[in-house]
Amino acid sequence: MLKQKVNSAKRILCLILISCIVIGCEDKASSHNRKGLVCYNQKKYDESITEFKNALELNPDHYDAHFHLGITYYAKGMIDDAITELKRAIEVDPDEPKAHYNIAFAYVAHKKFDDAISEYKKAIDLFAAEKDKKEAEGYLYLAVAYSLIEKHDEALTACKRAVEINPDLEEGHCFLGICYFRMKRYDEAIVALKKAVELNPKSDKAHSALSLIYEKLGKTDEHMEENRILRELASEERDKQWKRNRR
Repeated sequence: MLKQKVNSAKRILCLILISCIVIGCEDKASSHNRKGLVCYNQKKYDESITEFKNALELNPDHYDAHFHLGITYYAKGMIDDAITELKRAIEVDPDEPKAHYNIAFAYVAHKKFDDAISEYKKAIDLFAAEKDKKEAEGYLYLAVAYSLIEKHDEALTACKRAVEINPDLEEGHCFLGICYFRMKRYDEAIVALKKAVELNPKSDKAHSALSLIYEKLGKTDEHMEENRILRELASEERDKQWKRNRR
């Protein structure tokens, strides 16, 4: 009986030691991941890549390290490497939406639109399950992907869904206006673009699109007014740039 108790105690101690080692590695891996994020936010991409790789050496199944390494490669224009790492993140946790969402952008950059659309849809479903407002952004970029392959009906449907989920999504209303414009539904385009301007009076994209539509419709006064606003916005941006350069 005593011998059994001793053996049981040894097994428990062994498990505790193993757990401590695993937890220690995990903490170190997470530490490297955090350092990598700091470097990433400072745009020190090479240093951030080193830190994320250090994290993965300690824990090859560290989801965030794979994910952050992937988006760092994307920031450096290393699209193939970005896709590889984001795929690994998805393998570690296929139910986490952010890798699906970001790999879709990488696929768009590679003009692999079918793959991008598939990944946006997966991300949308996962965001919806989590009641995450990024679901609306997912529909917006799904609309953009459809538009790039000239599936205008699908683009319009996705964009409508984006603004239904998040009525304050300025870019959603702006792109909805562009979708209507491409389908020559000008009145609806104007309504959507005006909503974008209401949400953000300094939306140069919305004002540019409105200017183009008014010109096409022969509405000279409205066209000139939009151009005046665009000149003001451009002047403001030049002033900001000048002030930044003086610092």
